[in-house]
Amino acid sequence: MVGSLVECLLPFPIRNRFYKILNSVAKLPDKKRQKPFGPIRLIRKDGKILISEISVSATGPVEDYRYHIVIRNISEKHRILMELKRANESLKKMDREKEEFLEKLEEKVRQRSRLLANYYKGMKEELNLAKKLQTEILPDIPSFDGIRIHSTYLPMMEVGGDLYDLFEIRPGVLRVFIADATGHGIQAALLTMTLKGILESIKKKDTDPGSILTEFNYQYCKNFGNIGMFFSCFLADIDTVSKKIVYSSGGHPPQFFLSEDLVLGLDRTGSLLGLDLNNQYDVFKLSYQYGDRLFLFTDGIYEEFNSDKQQFGEFAVQEILAKKFSEPMEETIPAILQKLIDHLGQQKIQDDITAILIALDSPHL
Repeated sequence: MVGSLVECLLPFPIRNRFYKILNSVAKLPDKKRQKPFGPIRLIRKDGKILISEISVSATGPVEDYRYHIVIRNISEKHRILMELKRANESLKKMDREKEEFLEKLEEKVRQRSRLLANYYKGMKEELNLAKKLQTEILPDIPSFDGIRIHSTYLPMMEVGGDLYDLFEIRPGVLRVFIADATGHGIQAALLTMTLKGILESIKKKDTDPGSILTEFNYQYCKNFGNIGMFFSCFLADIDTVSKKIVYSSGGHPPQFFLSEDLVLGLDRTGSLLGLDLNNQYDVFKLSYQYGDRLFLFTDGIYEEFNSDKQQFGEFAVQEILAKKFSEPMEETIPAILQKLIDHLGQQKIQDDITAILIALDSPHL
């Protein structure tokens, strides 16, 4: 090999590239080492492929350079680099796909948001219409000789499941009705519409409250019993001439009769309406004195819980009724509601609230 050209040490496929490297070293006498070049794909006699790199360095005086050539097998290094490159490309591809996915997802979210906004707007309009319709079926408070009335209706949502009515059935007799449908919101509000329709057909019949509730239950079960919704109600006839109250209660919470030294709960006379077509409802009677009061309500006024799961409770309502008995009646319901708000703190009301306070005065006052 002595005296032979250096190219004889190199595989034929890379000789041209080597000359370029060698010339670059020769042109730069102060540059003793050239950066390795490669990778170079070589095939051994046995057919195995080797990935190599070649480095060239010069030694000796400038006028008499000696060149050293090193050929390294970097197959394993190259394999690792290729795997890293493929992994990097795969990550870049995943990033692109992720960005595309997020862009599509954001567009879908925007589309869904627009759909939800339109749906919410439509639903809000429908709820406002339902609220207006439900407000229309609630009565104006009648002017009735010997009786003063103060009422409040607070649905938990835009619409609710409470219903009440007050009307004269004959001279000197005021009939008072209050009902509470199971559930809340639109479902309960639709039920109150149904109940209002049935009530209108029977409410002024000149018969006792128990017979009215018995027929009410029969008509409801016959026509709507398969929907599986029930309601409680209380119906009372107040005779201002005889100073008597006749009432019937279908599964409704005990309403309160108030005198100067007494808060009396008026017990149920039957079960919830809508359970059984054949249910019958009895009546109870009591006498009153001028100055007594009758407080009608739905259970939402006391079945309210604060953040500590403590219920407002019937006792709190009774306590305020007793305390406010000798004060102007217009102050009573606001006092109950204020005490309820204080009890709830940051909590919202959890049920519809209806409250009706009736002052039983002497006629022509």
